[in-house]
Amino acid sequence: MKRGLIIALAGIMILLWVEQGLSVSYGWKTLAKIVLFLIIPLLVFRGEVRRFIAFRRTEPRRVRIALWTGAGVIAVILAAYLLLSSLIDAEALTGDLAGRVGVTGAVYPFIALYILFGNSLLEEFFFRGVLPAQFRSRPRLALTVPPLLFAVYHVAIFLPWFDLPILLLAVAGLWAGGVIFQLANGPDGTILPSWIIHMAADLAILVIGAVMIYG
Repeated sequence: MKRGLIIALAGIMILLWVEQGLSVSYGWKTLAKIVLFLIIPLLVFRGEVRRFIAFRRTEPRRVRIALWTGAGVIAVILAAYLLLSSLIDAEALTGDLAGRVGVTGAVYPFIALYILFGNSLLEEFFFRGVLPAQFRSRPRLALTVPPLLFAVYHVAIFLPWFDLPILLLAVAGLWAGGVIFQLANGPDGTILPSWIIHMAADLAILVIGAVMIYG
């Protein structure tokens, strides 16, 4: 467990440095994410990977639950945005995306498609597949540590955008969301159910992003 966890944590730290410390385009950041969250884990954790990406053996009941849960997640995110939109500086957020990351209205539809299908799968593969596998002998840690790392990773990316109260709310929401994602898969299931829920959450966020950019 220790060797695998160190490799996984190193991948998170390097990617956060690329995301926050380097002035590179979204394309280079995406390439770094593919290498650190997919290619290296595939090489290092080959035996464990086969278990959680065998989508055909996913229980149909879990897929149905994931679809209904995803619909609920969309409703919660959109409702939260409507309630908290006055606390979010949309102009600063879209300005940061355009200046620091290079996400403008012209490329947003293409990036949105990647986020919806590709980025969500990368994160599920890593945070709901690779990381929990490092705690298979300690189920409680498997259910708490990977979701916490998932929350910290995302909050570090969101850091320039929100004030402290919104950041704390984001940490709590992302941690809770990570736990829900993991429970959706079951202890020995595939990552398909959590990927479905993740795509639903991203869809709601992308709709909000479109409102901010084009509204």
